[in-house]
Amino acid sequence: MYLITRPLAKLATTDSAFAEAGLSASVIALQQTKELPAGIVRVQDLLKAHPDAIVIVTSTAAAAPLAAHLAGDIVGQPLIAVGQSTANILTHAGLNPVVPDNENSEGVLALPLLNDCANRHILLLKGKGGRTTIPQQLTLRGARLNEVVLYERVPLIPPVFSRTCHWTQLAGIIVTSSEQAQALLKQFNTQPLTGVKWLTVSERIAQQLHQQGIRQTYVCPKASNEALITWIQQNWE
Repeated sequence: MYLITRPLAKLATTDSAFAEAGLSASVIALQQTKELPAGIVRVQDLLKAHPDAIVIVTSTAAAAPLAAHLAGDIVGQPLIAVGQSTANILTHAGLNPVVPDNENSEGVLALPLLNDCANRHILLLKGKGGRTTIPQQLTLRGARLNEVVLYERVPLIPPVFSRTCHWTQLAGIIVTSSEQAQALLKQFNTQPLTGVKWLTVSERIAQQLHQQGIRQTYVCPKASNEALITWIQQNWE
């Protein structure tokens, strides 16, 4: 059995995808997202002030309010989506985002659009407390960065499982963000998590887990259900 961390909104679709692929898995939601309406107002003001700004959308939770309220305001903006699921929401709203080959912070920073961004206005749309690598690196590159918080993560107490998790039978743990990984380790610190193989979506997260005593860490560069399932079938099955 595999254990996969996902936000509550993605729990059902991830569970179905793994079941259809014939993989035994329990999906756990440790958090749910809560939209912060003041963030959209701030994005609108910043777009008016900086109509040529690059817009980086870091997650589906950031993409949803943007697509619902401001799609018409950013049709001409250079637009980056961190992952394909995020890009799908924006594309459905009539937008044309760029998606990095590696669907993580490092992949975004490697995009040619951000190679020479000194004095360029950039809007980073994110959740409260998340995504520290992108702003750190863009600031070092001299970008005129505005971080806008569009949502916050609210802990689910108790966490929600799609199926009963058999902790002693875990063949692997899949986490697609550092926040989810740390929440899992904190919430279930009495379970035998460090002796299990972990699959993440960036070397940075893998290294962080390794420093916490997890010896077997692997990286899949994309976070979609399809990409994760393919990686597991090719490497762990």
